[in-house]
Amino acid sequence: MNLPFFLSLFFFAATCLGEQEDKLWPPRGNNRPLVAATQALWWNQDDPEARKLKARALDFAGRYPEAEKAARHAILVAPQDPEVQRILGRSLLHQGKLAQAKTALERAGQLGDPLSRSLATMLRPDRMTLGNLDPKISRSLVQIQDDQGRGIGSGSFVSADGLVLTAAHVVAGRKRVLIRNAFGKIFPAKSVCPGDFSADAVLLQTSAQSDDFLVLAETDPSSHESLTVSGFPLSIDLPLTSRGETRAKAKDGILSTTIPLMPGQSGSPVLNAQHQIVGLASRGSLPLLARSAPARSEAVAISALSHLWDATRQPGHFSDIRSLAKWTDKNTFFDPAVSSAEQTVLDQNFAQSEKAISQVIEKHPEDAGLLLRRAITRLALQKLSEAESDVRLAILKEPLQAEPHRFLSGLLLSSGRSDLAIQEMIQAYRLDPEDADTAEGLSELYLSEGEFEKAVLPSEDATRLNPESSRAWSILSAARLATGHLSDAREAAETATRRGPEDPRAWVQLAASLNAAHDFSTALSAAEQAAQLAPGEARAWLNLATAYAGLDRYAEALPHAERATQLEPKNRAGWNLLAALYRELDRPADANAASAQLQSLDASTAGR
Repeated sequence: MNLPFFLSLFFFAATCLGEQEDKLWPPRGNNRPLVAATQALWWNQDDPEARKLKARALDFAGRYPEAEKAARHAILVAPQDPEVQRILGRSLLHQGKLAQAKTALERAGQLGDPLSRSLATMLRPDRMTLGNLDPKISRSLVQIQDDQGRGIGSGSFVSADGLVLTAAHVVAGRKRVLIRNAFGKIFPAKSVCPGDFSADAVLLQTSAQSDDFLVLAETDPSSHESLTVSGFPLSIDLPLTSRGETRAKAKDGILSTTIPLMPGQSGSPVLNAQHQIVGLASRGSLPLLARSAPARSEAVAISALSHLWDATRQPGHFSDIRSLAKWTDKNTFFDPAVSSAEQTVLDQNFAQSEKAISQVIEKHPEDAGLLLRRAITRLALQKLSEAESDVRLAILKEPLQAEPHRFLSGLLLSSGRSDLAIQEMIQAYRLDPEDADTAEGLSELYLSEGEFEKAVLPSEDATRLNPESSRAWSILSAARLATGHLSDAREAAETATRRGPEDPRAWVQLAASLNAAHDFSTALSAAEQAAQLAPGEARAWLNLATAYAGLDRYAEALPHAERATQLEPKNRAGWNLLAALYRELDRPADANAASAQLQSLDASTAGR
């Protein structure tokens, strides 16, 4: 799939916002492909390709609720097709159903779609929302585009005469930069003010007029002050808001936060509760090889932004926009190779990206962050040993930083070295004990390795550090369930469903804890909710089958158990339950076949 077409599938519909926002951020849909898709489906209702074509066309047209319905319809005949799961994930994402979108994209990743896996990793339903943004802020935001109209970053108006603040690395090396405002109008940037090139921030002068603009705060935010970042990740057309707080007071012009960022949010304003700019989104954490991107990022602090603003009062402060192409050696922020690393998830030319980042590393060999970003590129190129070398070198350069250890843990886990992966995550946990995501990651690792008792403490820490995370409560429920604390497991799972009522994992975990406590009637309701939210999640159907079986409703349990094994053929519990159901229904041949499949899985596991 080419990049422009892929990006067009991520455009959000303005109908996701309330009436107050109806005219802001208009979609750029296209209904033309629907005619062919509808005709193809009319000719063959059961053709997986026809169903997929219809879902894709609806998504491309910006008709996201219909695309969701069509994708769910397609899953019935193509449960193992990653593209169907990806289309479902996109349609849910466009509607602001982030938890369901994350689950669908994760499923696509499990089925072999690495891009969907990365997107799922970066989505943070516990800290991100779509819509419900103050109209004044929404009208102040802008999307930064390249000369082909593709979204490359975010920014905001900071004056009524069209002055835009954004990150230097977003526009680095470009000869032409476009600005799209909330009403869909596009303006070229005429000139740029870099200040003294010391910060990842620039001011762009446009011909746009804006009655709504943001102002700089007078002071840095205090420790643990609540902050938000609203911008346009993945070239979307509606602002996505990420939430977090300061991790510490600003130092050396850098503000460290717990706000998760996705590619494209760079250049977004970091706002306090008074809607004042207290920072500029600069660099997010690495998203790969984990279930969620760590909630931490760096922003340009007020001191550096004020310094840039003061520079506009000096003679000759603005230069022609084409000057950007001449400033690549001024600072790493102005080198386009640095920004190319952030765009790796969308830019499929990984070989060129690796080459560009390597050239920057030669100029800045002590920058551990660049090493980690080259590691991402090398992972995409399947250069695992070279990626690991980059990460280990980053650890040597910054031994007290937790992020390289988290990254290395994921890399080791992906190559089957789980014991070493746990050790690296333990080290990250020691270096950053107040980070909820590290605690979640460690507890999940312990659970996956069957070390259930060890999983309890970090999962409790995760809920303490991020009590709004349904994922954290689901992990705690799983740890408590695995250690035999059934009532505590149920309590944690119920909290998870309250924190994330649209999070399928929370309902899966609640159904599992209820089934374990033999409360099958209540488990049935929770499992149905999970299956409705995530039709591609095998555990949802397995819990549903288990609940029916517990109520002695074997015939009703059977199709759900069959669906669970269809979705996850290597799940021992699914085949075990299926064999038992066949026996209860007096189908010995089918029961023997299911048992044989179970024995095959056991033999395969034993042979490893």
